[in-house]
Amino acid sequence: MTLAEDTASELLRGIRHPNPAVRLKSAKGLAKLAHLSPEAFPILLSATDDPERGVREASVQALGIYGQEVLPTLTKLLAHPDKYVRRNAVWAIGKFGPAARFSQAALCNALNDADPRTSAGAAQALGSMGHVAGSAVPALVEAMRGTNVVLCRLASKALSQIGAPALDSLVENLRHADPFVRAEAALALGWMGPAAQEAASELVQLVEAYRPKVLPRQPVPNYADHSGMVTPSAPPSTNPQSSIETARLNGIQALGRIGSGAAAALAMLKEIEGFEGEPFRAMAALAILEIESEGQ
Repeated sequence: MTLAEDTASELLRGIRHPNPAVRLKSAKGLAKLAHLSPEAFPILLSATDDPERGVREASVQALGIYGQEVLPTLTKLLAHPDKYVRRNAVWAIGKFGPAARFSQAALCNALNDADPRTSAGAAQALGSMGHVAGSAVPALVEAMRGTNVVLCRLASKALSQIGAPALDSLVENLRHADPFVRAEAALALGWMGPAAQEAASELVQLVEAYRPKVLPRQPVPNYADHSGMVTPSAPPSTNPQSSIETARLNGIQALGRIGSGAAAALAMLKEIEGFEGEPFRAMAALAILEIESEGQ
């Protein structure tokens, strides 16, 4: 028996010690060495119900270092009454990436967890699976439409990582009644990049929908004329914080990230760059650069 195996056996004895401090130390140690001891698995699983929160957390972390055979156990722990156990379970599942595809249904349920860190971790775990998480798209879209802004953003990111299976749903949400949802859908399509080429025409419609009346570019302010009056400045910049404006900005950004596949949007983008105020002008300029440089 190696020194590491000896240490693991000692830690296993410690995790059943009556002193909670000893159990906690042992559980944390097993989070690195548990796989060296065949009898560790059932002991660690039992320790997820330990009276001490830290022991419960460390035990789930230790279970997470096993191979794929532990996934059914981790999936069941998503229904554990302790939110700290659930948090660590989604974190452990997320490390398996596409191999955890059979945990999708439980992770979709976890998107509605009352603990925001558990729901956020579930979104990240689903995103880490990539295209094999296609069946999770409806649940992630629902999460993207919710009131938890952090979860909305993580769900958007997960949908972009899933890629093609999520494309139609994201395009559909570019037409959602809530401009916040439209903004998140556009952001996700931008993260997808060239793979979202089919969405280019819908993104153009999104950007055009609330486009202000095009006016000639105003002169640069702060130059006094002969009467001593200051030349009228350009209209004040649009506030980028509103959801409608954010949706337009995200749509412009997405068109740029799609690259040459969004070449049909160049005329519109050049008008925005030439005549609209900041930050739309700068975003359009960047999008034009990305589209034209990729096409060369």
